[in-house]
Amino acid sequence: MITDRTAQRAKELGATEALGAPRAELEHRPRLGPPIRAVTEGGQQVELYSTRIEAAPATACPALNVVHAYAPAPPWPPTVRIAAVVPEDPPPPAP
Repeated sequence: MITDRTAQRAKELGATEALGAPRAELEHRPRLGPPIRAVTEGGQQVELYSTRIEAAPATACPALNVVHAYAPAPPWPPTVRIAAVVPEDPPPPAP
């Protein structure tokens, strides 16, 4: 459900645990968050969505944007994968 590259990136960001909640929710709502775009890959439609995870100061985990891909149609069974995790830019310092 999480690509190897994304799992590694989440580990580098200290966000492995933070992906647990969206991962569980995606099992029930694979179209979570606003759609980014739909593409056709190998004859199968793949829909890309984005969602946000708030920062967790207690664990030093930054706010994250999570991109997941949902393939709803045949020829394979419906699948969803977290494909990318990107830290948000920190807010600019106050003047």
